[in-house]
Amino acid sequence: MSASVRRRRRTFVALLAASLVLGTYAFVRADDGRVRAQIEVPRSSASTTTSPSPPSSTSPDPADMPAAWLAWISGSLPQGFAQRAATTPSLGTVVVVTGDTRWMTESRDAAGHVVDRPTPPYAIPIDAFSVDPAAYAPFIPEAYRADVTGALRNGRAVLGESSANLRRIDVGGSLVFGDRTVEVGAIVPDAVAGWSEMLVSRAAGHALGIIDDRYVLAEPPGTMTEKRFASIMSSLLPDTSIRTLPPAGSIYMRIASGVNPPIVMKQIFGEFSAYPRSDDPAFLNVDPAWYDAHIDTRAVPLLGQVTCNAQLFPALIGALTQVQDAGLGGEIHVYSGCYAARTVARSPTAPPSQHAYGAAIDINAPENPYGATPTMDPRIVKIFERWGFIWGGRFLTPDGMHFEYGSPPHTG
Repeated sequence: MSASVRRRRRTFVALLAASLVLGTYAFVRADDGRVRAQIEVPRSSASTTTSPSPPSSTSPDPADMPAAWLAWISGSLPQGFAQRAATTPSLGTVVVVTGDTRWMTESRDAAGHVVDRPTPPYAIPIDAFSVDPAAYAPFIPEAYRADVTGALRNGRAVLGESSANLRRIDVGGSLVFGDRTVEVGAIVPDAVAGWSEMLVSRAAGHALGIIDDRYVLAEPPGTMTEKRFASIMSSLLPDTSIRTLPPAGSIYMRIASGVNPPIVMKQIFGEFSAYPRSDDPAFLNVDPAWYDAHIDTRAVPLLGQVTCNAQLFPALIGALTQVQDAGLGGEIHVYSGCYAARTVARSPTAPPSQHAYGAAIDINAPENPYGATPTMDPRIVKIFERWGFIWGGRFLTPDGMHFEYGSPPHTG
């Protein structure tokens, strides 16, 4: 790690310490372009790790991030897409980012001491991504480029600040995935690491089983419009639903724009250890100690008894109370679940669903099946969004029954 990056990290730690004394607030950019204050939420400790600090903004100034366009589809990009994108002149400079959940069995600090070691068969799900170092370099701010590409080329991992804080390790520490160990070579702001928990080279990622291409970043030459960029992507992926965003189009410039990545969910709702069920690896056996510490069953307006993460109840009760007070209770017909220990879209390589954290709730599922045109009353959607929820009806594959934690309530 360079001296300049070490100085920036010391400055960040000092600012973070000051923020904890003065009040835990962070200013974040919403998908609609507004900047709002985000009140940080405290949490109880997890069973396999000590309590991480609440999430904080560790990103460089947005003006320092390269102006990248983003595109993704549901699931993984088709085989051969990366080569087609790289040889499309109108896209300019391109990198395709590969990502899968990998199960960490142990972590160690730089001295080799164990930091986390869940009791087998439990392991910790890690949101892991891989890139070609040379292709990724143009998408890294100049101040971090040498550290990131150097670590990747040497087979080492790059961690975002939030991931390093959660793991309680620094450069020289290591993450163990069964019989494979990856040493940490650099720690950078979260945006530089793509808000992943671990970023490695494609070669190292392949050895770890990170094989699914998830999203593409591009720096087109000349002037680009949203309509033209979407058209270019459609020509590369015909007959495919595609979502595209312009530079700085969302808080997290990665797949599932606007949805909180696992590192943020873990900091707010607690990190668990788990293991995939043998009969269906898309469903998880979660550590009972984490469940007991974080998941609760309470009575809420309109729905009755629901089982969710304790941190979700204030916003959930607030939203449902407002729905009831607005005379819209009759529009909510059935409670379809909150806590469910499974992965996103029931894919074994996808991250744990927000339901696995107890941070999402499904309502009126029979009328709003996954993938169908949503029928949820827009007045209910507006109320839930005011209370900080993200509505699944706006997802690339619509999920009209689904509301998940997005941010603290919007009070403005």
